Amino acid sequence: MLAGIAYKIASTFVFACMMAIMKGLSHYPVGELVAFRSFFALIVLVVWLTQRGEFPGALRTRRVGGHLLRSLAGTGSMTLNFGAFAFLPLADVTVVGYAAPLIIVILAAIWLGERVGPGRWFGVALGFVGVVVMLWEHLGAGDQGFSRGAIGACMALAAAFCVAVAMIQTSRLVQSEHMGAVVFYFQFTAGCIGLLMMLVGALWPSSWPLASAMQSLAWVTPSEPSHWVLLIGAGLLGGLGQILMTRGYVLADASVIACFEYVSMIWILALGMVFLGEFPTLTVLLGAAIVTVAGLLVIWGEKSKKFL
Repeated sequence: MLAGIAYKIASTFVFACMMAIMKGLSHYPVGELVAFRSFFALIVLVVWLTQRGEFPGALRTRRVGGHLLRSLAGTGSMTLNFGAFAFLPLADVTVVGYAAPLIIVILAAIWLGERVGPGRWFGVALGFVGVVVMLWEHLGAGDQGFSRGAIGACMALAAAFCVAVAMIQTSRLVQSEHMGAVVFYFQFTAGCIGLLMMLVGALWPSSWPLASAMQSLAWVTPSEPSHWVLLIGAGLLGGLGQILMTRGYVLADASVIACFEYVSMIWILALGMVFLGEFPTLTVLLGAAIVTVAGLLVIWGEKSKKFL
């Protein structure tokens, strides 16, 4: 159990480093960030599976449609999160992502017909109060009707929804599929979509609608050697974090491991302050505390079944 928890905490640190790098490079096109993150993560995954003697056998599947749904949801989450970095501080985007477990409860009740007791519904409601509290200062209207903060908040919330869909689909896939296959097809799909976004940006005619927005998706050559290193490093970290997280879920109960997801907030706050010069406001910290308590309440309610 303790080993599983250690792997989970290590994964939160690795993922936090990856997110901080992507935040620092958010001036690059989002498709470019997605492609680097995905294809270099694949290298780590393939090496890991090969060392375990599971490549390419682990990739065999008969559930192509299931993998496609999970991959598209995961890619949507990654793309929206990276896009939100251009509008919101790192900590704000991260905490909005904590809404994903709350959304999972709602989707499980609607999509899977799962029975949800009043305690977990209370946790969900409390969690969304926390999200609103945290984002309140970003939701004011700007000159064009929406502030940059409001755009970022909407993107981060949409990303959390995509995460919820991806996690539910993952839980269904791993009943019959190797976890390596789930991760491989997700990363491969995300990388291809990142390339497609850059291709569309490069080919979009200037005379067509939304030309400025679409052409901004085209490839931008990293301006400094250090940026190449950071982009590649972020992808490698993403692959390592995925392996550490998966190992944690193998060695400990999911309901226990899930509680330690909130440790990532410590790393995110520290990295944001030290490397990005971002200092969270009291409103953000209050909202983060509310969302964390709500998420733990939902997890505890699922584990104990006392709220059913």
